[in-house]
Amino acid sequence: MTHPSDPGQSPRPPGPPAGPPGPPAGPYGPPPQQYGPVPGPRPSGPFGTGPYEQPQNRQPPARDPRSKGLLGALFDTNFNNLVTPKLIKLFYILSLLLISVQCLIFLGLGLWIASWDDFWAWGVIMICASPFVWLFELLLVRIFMEAMVVRFKEVEYLRIIKDKD
Repeated sequence: MTHPSDPGQSPRPPGPPAGPPGPPAGPYGPPPQQYGPVPGPRPSGPFGTGPYEQPQNRQPPARDPRSKGLLGALFDTNFNNLVTPKLIKLFYILSLLLISVQCLIFLGLGLWIASWDDFWAWGVIMICASPFVWLFELLLVRIFMEAMVVRFKEVEYLRIIKDKD
C-alpha cells in the first residue's frame, strides 16, 4: 500500500472519517466514548508505569500534630492519645514467645512421660497435642488482639469524623 502523499494516490475527500458509523446519539447527546478516553485503570507496563501513566509523587500520610510518643501518651491525663495501639505489637510478640516456650515445655514433658513404662500412652498424646495447643492458643491471642485493634481504630476514625465537623 502506498502513502497518501505519494503522487499515485488520490487525496481523500473532506468529510466524516472512513469506517463504520458510530452509535446514534441518544436523547441526552452522544455516548460518553465520543468525549474522550474511557475512565478506568490505564494499561501499565511490567514495572507499574505504562506509556499513559505519569509518575506520582506520593507523600507519606501526615502525622497528627496532637500525636505524642509512647511516653507522652503515657502521661496524657486527658486520654486523648492512646497507649495500647502503640504497644500491641510488643504484646503480640511477647505472647507468641510465651506460648512457644509453654508448648516446648509441654512437648518435653510429653517426651519424659513417654519414656515411662506405665504411662507412655499419655506421653505420646501430649507429644501429638502440643502443636495443636500451640496453634489454638495463638489463634485465641490473635483474635483477642485484633478485636482490641479494631476497637481502637474505631475510636481513631470517630475522632477524625468529629474533627471534620
